[in-house]
Amino acid sequence: MKNKRLLAACMAALLAASSLTACAGGKAASSGDNSGKTESAKASAGETTTGAAKDTEGESPKGESPKGEKTVLTVWHTWGAGPGTDAMEKVVNMYNQTNDKNVEINLQFVANKASGNTQTMDKLMASIAAGSPPEMALLDNFQVATWAQQDALVKLDDLMAASGTSFDGIYDWARSGSQYKGSTYSIPYNGDTRALFYNKDLFAAAGLDPENPPSTIEELNAAAEKLTIMDGSTYKQVGIIPWLFAGKPIYTWGWNFGGDFYDADANVLTIAKAENIEALQWEVDVADKFGGKSFVEFAAGLGTGAQDPFVTGQVAMAVKGNFDIANMAQYNPDLNYGICPIPSKEEGKHMTWAGGWAFVIPRGAGNQELSMDFMKYILSDEAQTVMAEDSASLSPCKSVSEKVFGSKDNYKAFMDYISTAKIRPPVPVGQMLWDNLNQVLDSALNKKDTPENLMKALDVSINEELKKLE
Repeated sequence: MKNKRLLAACMAALLAASSLTACAGGKAASSGDNSGKTESAKASAGETTTGAAKDTEGESPKGESPKGEKTVLTVWHTWGAGPGTDAMEKVVNMYNQTNDKNVEINLQFVANKASGNTQTMDKLMASIAAGSPPEMALLDNFQVATWAQQDALVKLDDLMAASGTSFDGIYDWARSGSQYKGSTYSIPYNGDTRALFYNKDLFAAAGLDPENPPSTIEELNAAAEKLTIMDGSTYKQVGIIPWLFAGKPIYTWGWNFGGDFYDADANVLTIAKAENIEALQWEVDVADKFGGKSFVEFAAGLGTGAQDPFVTGQVAMAVKGNFDIANMAQYNPDLNYGICPIPSKEEGKHMTWAGGWAFVIPRGAGNQELSMDFMKYILSDEAQTVMAEDSASLSPCKSVSEKVFGSKDNYKAFMDYISTAKIRPPVPVGQMLWDNLNQVLDSALNKKDTPENLMKALDVSINEELKKLE
């Protein structure tokens, strides 16, 4: 935590210094130019310009280029190859071909450091501090508060108003994730939620009704016991591993035990709520019931992709996201499975949580009005429909998600709860909290301390960090 505070302090100092000379980044189509020409000289020579502009007061540069020339806006992202990247490239190409601003969007992959299931773009932070950021970047939306608190992002409210960009018709979880202390810092691009996937054939073989999956934690426990098959000391088949896949974040089960993790009015993280502790204790109890240390070690050795234990039939039930539907089709198209709401402690109190990615404008970037034109397009029905259909990601726009997924049976569990989905606390210590909750889970499963002690200790330490940033 001390290292994170030091990094934040250094970031703030660098930003303060760089704000005196900050210019827009973004390479022209012909990168690697070391000619030393100024932007105006390049324009006179007929070269593509980046439209760099000063932004020392947080105002919105015009980003205008000489008539007839393309203004290239660079977007950094951390996504590898796959349907999501393919869909984003398609959306960008559509904008490049149809916009009337003579703008070309240039997507650039930037290697990053992974942290749990999230990603931090270290290169972006360095570029902001140096005063040479790209015009835009794609971030995990729950990290926006962390970047905003460090004064690393441009407030978008004025740009949105000037361009006629509106959040009308988007889900509350998408709106909340894009805002920090009443200001908007990102434009949501996609979304995802979680549900319980279960193997219908394994249910039938165990004498369970494949059309009546567990709805409560009590029913989940009973089904897991029937679905777990041992061959001596070997796990031939497991009913459920609560912390596998999208079940790993303590949020998943804490909310379904009736807990919560943030009091927005008081700006206090509520990690030590009794329901959250009870949820973690339940996960430990499940591990103990099915072998304790050996069960935890078995879970740690399971694979992903084609070796995903749900895909192979080793695990009968697992919490997964809508993004996993494509994996099922790719790796085991004949898998007979169902999708239902995550079981809750109380009947009918099911809860899911939403994530997603969003576009931001880094502090010091030029061409902010042109960037907002692209970001406005990102929220259009045309762009969102392509994103949703091609990537199988949910749309932050209600009408698009309903149009694309509303009639699909395998999306029913996601669509039924998307409107009430929770989000991870939108606080500047969000990434720190995510990492520490994962550490708490690991410590609890490995008997380093009790769930109660671990959660209470984290509650104290994380709120101390949050108060330092108020």
